Amino acid sequence: MASAQTPDWGVEVSKGYALPHRAEMLALVTGHSHGVGIRRGNWDRAGWRANWSQHGPVWQGVELGWLDGGSDELGSVASALWLIKIPIRTNWHAELGTGIGWASAPYDPINRPLSIAIGTRWNAGLHLGTSVTIASGDRAFLALGAGLTHFSNGALALPNLGINNVHIRMRGGLLNDSRSQEVAHAHSTPQHRWTYALAVRSGMRDVNLPGGPRHPVLSAGAYAQRHISGAFAWTGALDLAHNQSLRAYHLQPLNPREKLQLSSLLGVNLHFGNAHLMLLQGWVWTRPDEALGRRHLQAVFAYAFGTQWAIEAGLRSFRLRADYPFIGLRFSL
Repeated sequence: MASAQTPDWGVEVSKGYALPHRAEMLALVTGHSHGVGIRRGNWDRAGWRANWSQHGPVWQGVELGWLDGGSDELGSVASALWLIKIPIRTNWHAELGTGIGWASAPYDPINRPLSIAIGTRWNAGLHLGTSVTIASGDRAFLALGAGLTHFSNGALALPNLGINNVHIRMRGGLLNDSRSQEVAHAHSTPQHRWTYALAVRSGMRDVNLPGGPRHPVLSAGAYAQRHISGAFAWTGALDLAHNQSLRAYHLQPLNPREKLQLSSLLGVNLHFGNAHLMLLQGWVWTRPDEALGRRHLQAVFAYAFGTQWAIEAGLRSFRLRADYPFIGLRFSL
């Protein structure tokens, strides 16, 4: 099977706005955001990308970026994101990415008491976007895009409103070779089958006022997946969490059973080679957090090593409000 990988690199500039998704953010958003970035990656339609390439090659690479939030309180964020671009049409792509960001203005009760968006220097980064190639030749290209980039610590440390930057961006760059469509197809046969997995996780949550104690959260999950193709699976799950943070809302000590939260979840698992992105909508059946409610989103990024094991990193959130981040191990049965 032949492989057609075409490296490219590009530089970009962006202009946007920090989305005031919570009322507390209104005082922080005083100007437009702007940023710059450098991307380096490969176009390819072989290997795992064959499952995504009905309309052309898939791009995978890394972006190093810098974002000015538009006010002294928001500061700036330097980031490194792993990105993929999936074709919707020949010159129109959807973008997905995840990585880390370093914030210049985290909350400090003495030096930065008004910087209530983020409570830590290091934060997780997520990117969703789209881009259209408006000019392309054998050696260069020009693209216009729009997106949403999010930075937060997942409620590991308060405050944690997060920065949600909505932006438009212009990108130009060079290709090392022409993006030829003459590549060997490596389409995998859709696998209409069921698989099952178990996971154990450990997380941490900060509640109430900044600087207070962090509360550990231990959880176990069970997954059932219906694989439609090598790139997509419908997923159902059960999750049982022992959530120590529930004690913060009670004057009397809680026994261990009063800290158990049983949840059911349903969603999708997207496969990108050894990397998996699971997005699940859930419902807490027992002892929900009084401040958050029952309905929640659970996002899990996993990387498989070997045939049965994977490392998980994820976040549980309620109505754009993080509950807790976690890491763990998954074992496929």
